[in-house]
Amino acid sequence: MSDDIVRWPRVQQILTDIMQRWEGREKRRGLPGIHGYYWDTPQELAEDEAMGMQFIEPGVPASETALVVSLRRGLGSIPKMPMGGPFLKEDEIQEIERWIDGGMPE
Repeated sequence: MSDDIVRWPRVQQILTDIMQRWEGREKRRGLPGIHGYYWDTPQELAEDEAMGMQFIEPGVPASETALVVSLRRGLGSIPKMPMGGPFLKEDEIQEIERWIDGGMPE
């Protein structure tokens, strides 16, 4: 695992790429009202929710955030995201974790 600083544009790219691949496979956009699927700022991503849980809560280690848990194994009754895949690779999830644990630098 690299110790390089991960910045917002990289995290946004990882999430945008996986959603575009998912939409291409599903031939549709994500379901409105569940969450936004696309985020313009780190704050929008942090404040988005799944299962009533904020994606990134201050003081919570990245590995325990709703965002990372949903990407790695699923959250509550929601399966691993994006639902049905394609899924992020572990190294991509680790980049997101480093970004969160590093203070979410823009």
